[in-house]
Amino acid sequence: MRDVSPTPVRSAIHAVLTRDTLVLLYLAIAVTELLLFALPVLDPATRKAFGSQPFQIPLVATVCLAGFSGLGRMPDREERTFWRYLAAACAVWLTTLAAVALIPAEYWTWRDEVWSDAAYLCFYLLILFAADCKPHVAGPVRRYDLERPLRWAGVTLITLGWFGYFIIAPAAEDPLLFETMQPSSLLFLTVDGAIVIRFAWRACASGSARWRVLYGTIALAGVALAATDALEALGHLGLVALTDGEVTDLLWALPPFLLLLAFRLRDADMPRAAGPSAVARTPGAELDAVRVGSLLVTGAFSFPLVHFVLHEWLRFTEPVAAAQRLIVVAELVLLGSLAVTAFIYLERRRVEEERRRAALEERVRRARSLEAVSRMAGVVTGEYGPALKAIGAFTDRAIDALGPGDPLRDDVLRAANRLQRLVEFTDTLKAIGRQERGQPARLDLREAVQDRVPELRRLLGPSIRLESGPSREACLTVIDPAHLTAVLRDLATNARDAMPGGGRCRIETGARDLDGDAAIGMGVRPGRYATLTVRDTGSGVPKDLLPRLFEPFFSTKLDNGPCAGLGLATVYALASHYGGTVTVTSEPGDTAFEVLLPSPR
Repeated sequence: MRDVSPTPVRSAIHAVLTRDTLVLLYLAIAVTELLLFALPVLDPATRKAFGSQPFQIPLVATVCLAGFSGLGRMPDREERTFWRYLAAACAVWLTTLAAVALIPAEYWTWRDEVWSDAAYLCFYLLILFAADCKPHVAGPVRRYDLERPLRWAGVTLITLGWFGYFIIAPAAEDPLLFETMQPSSLLFLTVDGAIVIRFAWRACASGSARWRVLYGTIALAGVALAATDALEALGHLGLVALTDGEVTDLLWALPPFLLLLAFRLRDADMPRAAGPSAVARTPGAELDAVRVGSLLVTGAFSFPLVHFVLHEWLRFTEPVAAAQRLIVVAELVLLGSLAVTAFIYLERRRVEEERRRAALEERVRRARSLEAVSRMAGVVTGEYGPALKAIGAFTDRAIDALGPGDPLRDDVLRAANRLQRLVEFTDTLKAIGRQERGQPARLDLREAVQDRVPELRRLLGPSIRLESGPSREACLTVIDPAHLTAVLRDLATNARDAMPGGGRCRIETGARDLDGDAAIGMGVRPGRYATLTVRDTGSGVPKDLLPRLFEPFFSTKLDNGPCAGLGLATVYALASHYGGTVTVTSEPGDTAFEVLLPSPR
């Protein structure tokens, strides 16, 4: 089922053809030139001098005016880039026409033909650059598209290869070929075919009625260019009679008119809704190694294909054929090497993008879990915190009132211990819910950890050997000392529980600089971080459970107390509160939790 009705499209085209000022101006210029050719107003010599290329100057100037008009008002950067390349191509076309018109025909040489072909090739190259833009694709575009420079490099290499094949090789070996204009015609016919294929493919795959019309119009312009170049080639071969100064010169007015039509239709009121075939611009969509590689490989194999077909129809001299074979081999090697390099590089970047995306998705999932617990913490601490404090005051008074021999004293002591665990539970929820803002202070992790080593050694017990590995450089960060103590205690408790039979626990401090890619993968900002690493020699954590370690109330232990599964969640919440994060690596005999905290400048 079509996504839009064709009526608005037809109405837009009809409005542009009948009411657009620049289109009507173009048609008026074309009719005026038709009258100059058809009526005996000018003598034959003047018409011949005026024919072929100079008469195109006012037409192409009108197209340039339409191309650059309104570019700054386009909100979409990708679409603005697309139309800017097409407008720049028309500007190059106009400049080349003006430069060619300044050289009298009697002074024209094959060297002039070479540089004019190079100038026209810039016109085609800019159109091919525009073909590699994706303005029809919905969504944001990355500031730096990695695929596009590689595709542009490939397009440039292919275009220069065809220029060397059709122009440089004949110019170096047999300049007399330029008297027939055969090399130029073959070059432009080849590039015309590439333009038609690229924009016709875009029109079919765009998924939007508006872009089908725009891409289709540019593809028709390519067909018109190919038709005029083909007629010119046949004329130079003597198969078609095309003489400058005749009405047939107006055939060259069709390609710029179609480009003008595309420029004016871009602002027309056409449906912009994308159909089911449209693709969204995702951050990794440009990292398509297969698409870039296929473009380069196809361009590489087009050289031997055209070479064998061309030499079956046309007979070049042996020196020219030898030079062309050398160019074919060079293009195969260069484009093949670029294709392999692009594939390896883009595939590696695609894998890195997937890794970073998975890390960000995991961080978002953890944040949602913490948000849910944070809401619950607000209810618990708001409703039950004051009540627990009041009950705690009564139990303290009861303990003081009951003597050592009173049988109720032991029951009250057990109730007080259970109440203390509930108070610790609410305090932990406050930390996870970020309700305890604390009093951040600037401190050096090396000294802060060393000050807490005796306390941690008592917490670990005699069966676990505690080692300390302070960094040689300063590990400055900003954190509440009480929160740092909570982080160390939770990590040490986790290490102790992972080694019930004893083992070794090592606490290390350090500093690390995270670049953009590493920081994105961890979900933090790039910059310098102080690191706190706690290693243990326990049995490790199964890899399938690693993603869930920081979830609130998730625990691999058998203890089902009120705080079970909140220790690591608290560590993660506190690190996130200060703009840091926590990473974990685990293997049997070596499990490491690394806390990263931003280091002030």
